[in-house]
Amino acid sequence: MSLILASANILILSWPSGVGKTTVWESLHEKHSDQLEKIVTTTTRARRVGEVDGQHYYFLSRSEFQSRIESWEMIEYALVHGNYYGSTFSELERILELGKYPLYIVDPQWMVHLKPVLEHRTYRVQTFFLLPPSIEELRNRLSMRGTEKADHLELRLASALVEMEEQDFYDYKIINTTLEETLEKLASIIFSK
Repeated sequence: MSLILASANILILSWPSGVGKTTVWESLHEKHSDQLEKIVTTTTRARRVGEVDGQHYYFLSRSEFQSRIESWEMIEYALVHGNYYGSTFSELERILELGKYPLYIVDPQWMVHLKPVLEHRTYRVQTFFLLPPSIEELRNRLSMRGTEKADHLELRLASALVEMEEQDFYDYKIINTTLEETLEKLASIIFSK
């Protein structure tokens, strides 16, 4: 592991369903693409239409992925629904060599696993949890999508409430009231020296 790796800040961002993941990440990246970059996950799952290798995921065969596990190239990995997912040291180094902050976007259950794995390898990790302004606002955001039937909406809301119970494991909790305010809060913490 290089010195730049050991002294770098690695960012982990999580939020429950309906808080605005796609909007927040895309806006944050648009404003700060010269300073941070999302870790691209490596997977054995089949590529979907429109997905680009190296942009959405790094797509590997199962044997290639297992070879990377055996040669200690994986920072972390998991078998999910029959496919491997994980992140590599080479992806982390690629971002650090660009002089950027590496950013993991993971669900709360995975952050609880990932942070200690990274810290054990002497990385400095900052974790951020985005929260909705209220449970009622979360319900409104989920229903405004128009993609969920009522029973599925309630299931997603229940899932989000369980995920919100993980917030105390994070270094920073940010209430996503407006996009601009959320971006300002994130940037002020991430880029303060």
